[in-house]
Amino acid sequence: MKQVDLKLVLAAQDGDRDAFGRLMDLYKGRIYAMSLAITGDRDEAQELTQETFVRALQGLPKLSSPERFPSWLRGIARTAGQDARRKAARERKHALAAGERGARRASPTPSEEVSARELAQADRAQLEAQLAALSSDCRLALDLRFGEDLSYAEIARVLGVPVSTVRGLLYRGTKTLRERMRPHLARTRGKGDEA
Repeated sequence: MKQVDLKLVLAAQDGDRDAFGRLMDLYKGRIYAMSLAITGDRDEAQELTQETFVRALQGLPKLSSPERFPSWLRGIARTAGQDARRKAARERKHALAAGERGARRASPTPSEEVSARELAQADRAQLEAQLAALSSDCRLALDLRFGEDLSYAEIARVLGVPVSTVRGLLYRGTKTLRERMRPHLARTRGKGDEA
């Protein structure tokens, strides 16, 4: 953790709201990316990011190791995400019991004539759809490894699991993505070559 960040954490612990606001500005992108990996939905990720910072503000006075603020904040995001998943599962269960059906998301389809930019956008959209289909633990592990560039040991601490579990999550996640993306890439590359 940078010395400047540590000073901000200490100031925020002493009640300096501006310091906490600066911490939010510094970490909101990372927490949003992690929240998106957990939820697979941009709006839900935004809500989860806000919830994470509300919880962090409430718990900051009790943070005993200010130098561990980044991992502490990721832990709050993880817990808030688990809470949100449990709540969503309960709501789905009640909706199904009442006979309601949830709306299904349509996966994006590439246009017939695609430029290189459109092809890249279609690839990105397909990748996001495939990421959203992974288990939340796999999505989160992948995001922490490739989005946040955390080590296996750091990911294990954030997730509260052994390093061997992290290895398994990353292996399954990347293997599944490769398998699911292969047909899409073959189709879209073929169309791109014809254009």
